Amino acid sequence: MDKKLKSFTLLSIVMLGFAFSILVFFYFIYRYSTINTYAAILLFFIILTIIILLFFISVILAVYFAYRRKKVSRKAVWLVRTGMYLLFPVIVGLAGLFKTSKDTVRHFYITINNILVQSGGIRFYPEEILAILPHCLQNSNCGYKITHHIENCKKCGKCPIGDIVKLMEEKGVSLHIVTGGTAARKVVKESRPKLILSVACERDLASGILDVRHIPVIGVLNDRPNGPCLNTLVDVEAIAKILDKVIKIK
Repeated sequence: MDKKLKSFTLLSIVMLGFAFSILVFFYFIYRYSTINTYAAILLFFIILTIIILLFFISVILAVYFAYRRKKVSRKAVWLVRTGMYLLFPVIVGLAGLFKTSKDTVRHFYITINNILVQSGGIRFYPEEILAILPHCLQNSNCGYKITHHIENCKKCGKCPIGDIVKLMEEKGVSLHIVTGGTAARKVVKESRPKLILSVACERDLASGILDVRHIPVIGVLNDRPNGPCLNTLVDVEAIAKILDKVIKIK
């Protein structure tokens, strides 16, 4: 049997087995339970719902104050981080359901993530930091291939790449140009950095932050005056300021 089909079949059987077990469980409850049992089960679910509701209220308040104050207290770090990982997919789904901009929600998530990372005040040596840029920052008319070969950049000034290359050389930070999320994950796996500074659009940044949650990521949004994935721009000065805050001087 094809490996992919075998995997699909096995997981489907497990899912059906789980669903059948739940069905059998509820049948026995229905068949043999008394009114007191039903009352106890209902009470359990009411208490569980209250606990979940209080947790999400705490998360929403913690995220709200973190955004307003641009800082997360040590006591609230776990609450904000855990809550954002749980809330973010749900809120993105609701945004799609109610025809609200998903990028607005992603932008908010990236901002909260950056606040979380920078609130700790932890600094890293330059060699522990990995900077990742999207290839769409390069001028589309440039004849030099810089993806995987950043040394080919001529620093001509027609796109932000040259200035960023100079900045990273001055700071001693490793820099990679990638074509997408898969390539970015490969670079991260090979480099094994302790901090990632990534430039991308809302969707790619939010997805990347979720993918490498074991490594702190600071996200910088690119500007797209020509639409997505074409001659995009980024604030190089903003990147420099971020590096000044996170680089540990030997």
